[in-house]
Formats: sequence, structure tokens, C-alpha cells
Amino acid sequence: MNREANFGVWHLVCAASLCYPVYGRAQASPGAPVTASAAGSQAPQPQSDASIEEIVVTAQRRRENLQDVPITVQAFSAQALESSGVTNAADLARVVPGMTMPTSAGYTLPHLRGVGITAIGPGIENSVALYVDGVYRGSSSSDAIALNNIASVEVEKGPQGTLFGRNATGGLIQVSTRDPKVGPLSGSADLGYANYQTTSGDLYLTGGSELIAGDIAVKASHQNQGWGVNVATGQDVNATDLDLSLRSKWLIRPTDSTKVTLIFDYADVRFSTSALQNYGNTPNFFYPGGTIQGLSKYDVDLDSQPKRHLQDGGVSVQLDQDLGFASFVDIVSYRRDTYRWNVDFDLGPNPYSTNTPYQVDKQFTDELQLLSHNQSRLTWVLGLYYYYADNGYDPQVVNFSGPAVNALKPITLVHNTTFQETNSVAAYGQGSLDLGFRTKLTVGARYTNEKRGLDGLQIAYLNGVVPITLANVDTSVTTHTPTWRVALDHDFTDTIHAYTTYNRGFKSGGYNVTAPALAPYSPEKLDAYEVGLKMQFLDRRVTLNTAAFYYDYSNIQVSRFINGSPQVYNGGAAELYGLDTDLTTRITERFSVTGGFELLHTELTNFANADFFNSCATPYPTVCSLSATGKQLPQAPNASVTVNVDYRLPLPVGELNFDINSASSSGYFFAPNNEDRQRPYTVVNGSAHWAHEQYQLSVWAKNITNVIVPISVNQAPTATAVAYGAPRTFGVTVGMKF
Repeated sequence: MNREANFGVWHLVCAASLCYPVYGRAQASPGAPVTASAAGSQAPQPQSDASIEEIVVTAQRRRENLQDVPITVQAFSAQALESSGVTNAADLARVVPGMTMPTSAGYTLPHLRGVGITAIGPGIENSVALYVDGVYRGSSSSDAIALNNIASVEVEKGPQGTLFGRNATGGLIQVSTRDPKVGPLSGSADLGYANYQTTSGDLYLTGGSELIAGDIAVKASHQNQGWGVNVATGQDVNATDLDLSLRSKWLIRPTDSTKVTLIFDYADVRFSTSALQNYGNTPNFFYPGGTIQGLSKYDVDLDSQPKRHLQDGGVSVQLDQDLGFASFVDIVSYRRDTYRWNVDFDLGPNPYSTNTPYQVDKQFTDELQLLSHNQSRLTWVLGLYYYYADNGYDPQVVNFSGPAVNALKPITLVHNTTFQETNSVAAYGQGSLDLGFRTKLTVGARYTNEKRGLDGLQIAYLNGVVPITLANVDTSVTTHTPTWRVALDHDFTDTIHAYTTYNRGFKSGGYNVTAPALAPYSPEKLDAYEVGLKMQFLDRRVTLNTAAFYYDYSNIQVSRFINGSPQVYNGGAAELYGLDTDLTTRITERFSVTGGFELLHTELTNFANADFFNSCATPYPTVCSLSATGKQLPQAPNASVTVNVDYRLPLPVGELNFDINSASSSGYFFAPNNEDRQRPYTVVNGSAHWAHEQYQLSVWAKNITNVIVPISVNQAPTATAVAYGAPRTFGVTVGMKF
């Protein structure tokens, strides 16, 4: 679609969004139900059975009706996620318009509204932060952990510069797990079988007293057959040999005003998905004669089997104390993960270039919160947050041979033992004041003091014998960063809520652990302006939320690959603007349709030193530095749409639930140079779920039309590598509750 046509679509959709509130007012009757949140102490009046239930979110660190929160939020229950085939964080792109989830070497890299990072490695944090039960996950290698024992998931779009522990420029994913139940021992168990000889099982047990209650959740799967084969070795690839996660939560209530929550979790994942192959027929420096045979999308031809092993675990303790005038919360956590993986970066059957890191990540956090109660006109939250992380290689080994070694570069091995240490302290506060006339003003601020240090040794060996020190570092950098939020929201009626916001967010800078001799990269910053409407009408059978936004994005952190290792550098500035719309309709008590779309425009306004590969004076494989000004941001589709249809059919025995959902994208670029582009695509998933008393049976299918989409395309001076997402999968699950 040309630029003129794009703007025509913009004008049409914007005009339609402005008409919706008028339509909502016209449909509101004098006897429309009034919610307690809109009318003080007045109780809500009865609603019809087809009315949409109130959705409670914690986007502002307190429980609130989603329709009253001046933030673009999408919330999903455990049942909704299961029906849509969402089993881990990476699957959320199926239900959230404007979200993409590239995956590189097993690292999950979420993007929202075009904001994200595709670099991987120790200490490189995502631009979209992940929190599980209030605890930040700083390592992107752990973001793909299975969603085990989930109660709900919230996705909040826009920079998080005030209330949440770690700042993020793109947004936030909040995962909440189920609380234990008081009473005798109860639980559930599921068993499943799917194509590619995949077996799975879930077990949940819970019980206890008012004083102490606990649970344990175990989730495991094994894929015995890969999506493809490594033709060089004959072994299966693109398979998850083991995906095991365990989680246990304990609630202790010594008094009516005190609650202690103790959580343990552990995961062990062994897989060969994200296996790399040469991208199409692009030239490869190591095989100039094109000796790499044509392969199917899921086959590889590698001398080194792409094996990955992630072990991740942690413990957290949360204290909730009612002080009378306010609530006090203290969340303390410790996490540790190890990740072994390898990349055959020549992408062929000869041992020319391999990267074998052993990554170790540790983190400790402590967050103190003081939250007012909701009885007064002024509600507020104050907080202190401490974050410590130690991320590095122990060690990383890179081997070179054949054409990768020459007289100008006689290095055959690089040994890197480098760690980045982070000490970050932040103080924050936010207050919301009821100005009267159904209008509220919210002001928040945060000040972050952060020190990042680098300590390590990187040694190269000439011809495998003579050592040369590439880096011997012990250095640090300190930053002091203020961020803020201002919001004004107004209730036109009990069911029409409008807001406007301005947010400043930032994402920390840091060091390239893979290249410790480089200078640190700087923090990126994002100023976000948003206006939105949240509406319900037709007796609350329809919910329509829409928001228009504008981003001023500067000092953008961009990824590159050099000698098989990922690096980060800063890439100028960009502007983004767009429209987000989410719609939920309860057509009847048993039939509902939900969906959303996002229109997005992104443009790099100043990026003079971008890496280019196919546009250089010297034919590829090579690299040169050119201007990317005027190009689009990567992973930023101009349009994306999600639709979910759910129908419940009562049967003589039990009930049958049909669910089908689709996610469509107009396509996007993989790098700021815009040289490689993903074409438009649509992925469709579906399920049928029967339940009667304690028994359940589900039949499901993901990617029904077998659309094969790259989950990463990484350009480098020697070759361009690609990995593909899952093909069509289908299976059956049986379960029971007890």
C-alpha cells in the first residue's frame, strides 16, 4: 500500500473511533446500571446475564476496574489464554495486536508498538519488562518459560517510568499465578498428546487452613520428534526435548492484617528450536560457491548440533501489612539461571565458526511500597526499589577455522570470561486526586541511580597457540535518571471514560559482555503522549477501548552481530504514532467475540551510522555504515489484527466450548536498514473443550493453515541467518479435577 493509501486508512479509522462515543451516548438509557466505582458507595444495579463481567487489573499497583485505568491494558484470564493456545509468554503475540515476539537463540524478545530490542546476551534487558507475581525477570533467556498455574496476564502498552521496579520503554507483561485454596486437599491433573510425538502433563495440588495454605504445580512436556532434521548429523532439530516447570506458593496469615506469601519456582528446558539456517539464497562468506544445499524451513546442515539447556529458578517472599491508614508491601526475591547454548555461525556442515557460551545470571531485588486506601479523594503510592544483577559468561568460547582464519586475522579461538554487575536504586511516588466533576489528575515521578560495572578477561589465540589479550577490564559507569507520568481522566458517563497522558520512560544502558573492550552503550529514552476512550454500551454487552498515541524515541538501542556474537549500539532517534482499539462483544450469554487492531507508523528521524549489508558498494557478504534516516523501525507492523470467537454449547451431559482465534500482521522489517522484510501473514488457532463436573476433554490445533513465519533474521558481515516459528501442531488433552 502506498503512502497516500496508508493515510486514507488512517483518516477513516480515526473518524470511526471518534464516532463511537457518540453512538455509546445515544444507546445509554436513563436506567443504565451504575457501577460502585463511578458512583461512590452506591451499589451496582443488576445486569443482564449477557453483560460483560468487570475486569480487575493492577496496572497502577492497586486493584482497579480496567475501564477506569488511564492506560492501554489488555487482560486475560487463565481460561481465555488456554482457549487461545497461549502456553508461554512468546504466545501472547497471538492475542495482543501490535505485539511481536522474535526469538533468537532461545531468547524471547517482546516488542510493543514497535519498541523493543533484538540483541541477546548477558545483562541485555528487554524493552518490554516481564513480572511474575510482582517479581521482575531481568534475563531475557527466562522469558520463554511455560506459563504454569496462571491466574491472569496483563499486557500494558507504553513506557513504565514510575510505578514498576525496572524502567521499560516498550511496556509491561504482568503474570499472576493462582493462590492456594483453604480447605481439604484438592487439585487437578491433565495428560496430553500431540503430533511430533509430543506428550505433556500437568498436576496441581492445593489445600490448607486459614493460617497457612499452600500449593504445588508441575507442568512438563516432551517432544520426541523434531520439526526438522540436521542433515549433517542425522539428528532431529527444532524440538523441545524437555520443558519442565515447578511452582509452589504458600500463604501465611498470622493475623487479620498480615499476610506473607512465599513462592518457589524452578524450570528446566532442553531444546533445539530456533535452529539457524542460511536465509534463502543470500550469499555466505564461508561457502562462496553456494555449497550449502537447499533445505526445508525446519532442516539444517550444521556440523554442530544446536542444543540449548536452560535452568532457571528463584524464591520470593512478599509481606502485606495493613497499617490502618495505608498498606505496606515488601517483596524480596532472588533468582539464578544458567544457559548453555551454541551457534554454528557459518551455517554449514564445516567447522568454520562456532560460538559456545555458558551464561550465568543472578539477581536480587527488594521493593518496598506504601499504598493509601481508596476511601479519600487522594490515593497515592510511594516506593523504594533495589535491583542487583550479575550477568556474564563462565566462559564463552568462539572457534574459527578454514576461511574464517587468514593472514590478516589468524585468530582460531577466543575465550571470554566477563561479567556485568548492576546496582540500581530507585525512589518513586504517584498520586491521584479527585478534582470533582468526575475528573481525576494523576502525577507520578521516579528517580533512578544506577551503576553498571564490567569485570573480565577476553583472550584470543593465534593459530591456537599464541595468546593475545583482547580485553582486561575493570570499569564502571553511573547514571542518574528522572522519569515521570502525568494523566488527566474524566468520566463523561458511568460507562464512558476518557483520558490523556504524558509519560517519560527509559531503559538502562550497559556494556557488551561479548565485546568487553567496547565503550558502554547509553540508556534509551521515550516520551509518550496518549489520548484514550474506554466505553461500554448496549447494557454493557459491548466494551470498546481505543487510544491514539505519539512517541518520541531517542538513543535507541540497536543490535548487531560481529564474529558470531551479539552486540548493542545506540542508533539515533525515531517518531512513532498510531491507534490501538480493543473490542469485546457479548452477543448472547453463550456467544462472544473479542478482537483488536493496531495501526502504527514508525520512522527513524536520525540514524546516520546504521549497519547495511545488501546496499553497500561491495557486494554482500560485507558490511558498511550508511544512513537509515527515513526507514522504519524493525518488528513494527503498520497494521495488526486479532480476533477471538467463543461459543458455549450446552449438552445433555456437560458443556462444549468452541474457540477460534486469529492473528494477522501486515508484515515488518527485521533491522533498521529495512533490507529484509516479513510478508503479511495470518495465523489461526482453534480448540473444542468439553467439561462435565470434574472431567474435561480438549481437542486443539495451532497454526491451522501451517503458515511458516521467521522468528528471527540476523544479518552479519559473513552470512544472514534465519530461524522459523512452529508449524501446524494439534493434539488432545484429558483432565480431571478432584
